[in-house]
Amino acid sequence: MKTLTVAVFVLMCAAQWYVPGAMIASQERILADGIAYRFKTVPVDPTDPFRGKYITLNFADAFVELPGRTWQSGDEMFAIVEEDAEGFALISDVVDTPPDNMDYMRVTVAYGDERGVRLNLPFDRFYLEESLAPEAERMYRELLADSTQTVYAVVRIKEGRTTLQDVMVNDDRITDVVRGSMRAE
Repeated sequence: MKTLTVAVFVLMCAAQWYVPGAMIASQERILADGIAYRFKTVPVDPTDPFRGKYITLNFADAFVELPGRTWQSGDEMFAIVEEDAEGFALISDVVDTPPDNMDYMRVTVAYGDERGVRLNLPFDRFYLEESLAPEAERMYRELLADSTQTVYAVVRIKEGRTTLQDVMVNDDRITDVVRGSMRAE
């Protein structure tokens, strides 16, 4: 009986390390092997102060014009992702099943009408150091209001799974921009 108890204990300990390890390894594989797409961001209302230290992201192309289809809020779909002429991500279609030989990501339908569909993308929060978050959120909103600035998220996609890699301001990491701004003050 004692041997069985020890064996069960060892298995439980191994499982507690395996599960988070597998989750981390999955995200690292996407970062290492996934294809990088740049998603343009747009302004968002101020965030809830109880949610934590992150930047809330909203994306310019989360509404896809696809007339003649019906959509149900909450439906899980697959968004086909391509690049536009400027090198930014473009959702070219939304389908019910994972496509072959195309980059896609799992999404949920926020709402749809006769014109198209608004999608909830699987990445809408960029977490960063607690000391940088308030300044980054303030600066992010200011930068989005300035039409001379290009703000976008770099997202890696592999086999339908996504990982938000970074938020960029004119090809500079937002954390570097914030640190530079804080040093200048």
